[in-house]
Amino acid sequence: MNKIEIRKDEYLKEYTTLHIGGKCKKIFFPKNEEEVKKILAVYQPIILGNGSNVLISDEREFETAMILTQMNHIECHKDMIIADAGAKLMDVCLFAYQKGLSGLEFAYGIPGSTGGAILMNAGAYGGEISDVVERVKTIKKEYSKEECAFKYRHSIFSDNDECITKAVFRLKKGDPEMIRMKMKELIAKRIEKQPLDQYSAGSTFKRGPDFYASQLINDCNLKGYRVGDAAVSEKHAGFLINRGHASFHDFLTLIQKVQKIVYEKTSKKLECEIKIIES
Repeated sequence: MNKIEIRKDEYLKEYTTLHIGGKCKKIFFPKNEEEVKKILAVYQPIILGNGSNVLISDEREFETAMILTQMNHIECHKDMIIADAGAKLMDVCLFAYQKGLSGLEFAYGIPGSTGGAILMNAGAYGGEISDVVERVKTIKKEYSKEECAFKYRHSIFSDNDECITKAVFRLKKGDPEMIRMKMKELIAKRIEKQPLDQYSAGSTFKRGPDFYASQLINDCNLKGYRVGDAAVSEKHAGFLINRGHASFHDFLTLIQKVQKIVYEKTSKKLECEIKIIES
């Protein structure tokens, strides 16, 4: 593995948008699928892309992690975009716009990587990744859209241990100016309504069958509610934020307290959207 970039004894918080995560003995940065295969043949690492949508324990030392950000190639074939798992979703959206392809505008501003967006079927403003996915490639096999078993914030990859390496999106030819205007409109909404200038893992809780988590949290007067340096954002109640020095325990306790208070006051159960990694 001499050619694979390895960083030793670094903290995973440096690779997550929430800025929480313990020390890791070895962090691998593969550049292609072959390097991923070599790593997975020997280790069982934590796998990260852009590090959004995760809360990682800082109460233990991890053996290995694999971060896919150097696997970021994006290309276009007719109406299809092929993106490596580590490519930022923002970059994929911009690439599609530059090629005059429409369908990914809703995702402009989602902070994750392509692989993470596939795994959780990321969505916003009425669109979901499953709307535009054609195929997904992992180390083991290639999946059709149907085989991905997409549901709200869920896919087959949420439950299995496969490492996504590439995704194919089928889009439609569009007017570049209209695509640009839509992306500009949606990113402006994000900037206005979401705490993009603070550490967060994104939206913390899933939407319920008959409620929006942020509305329930807001109705329970929990904006600004804190545990240590973890807090419910005062800008958007659906975002729990790290004010700078929150620990894993702070953040997990805040999640649990918000769930408990909301349930006591509304009888609604909030389900976590973010993935919690403790071991």
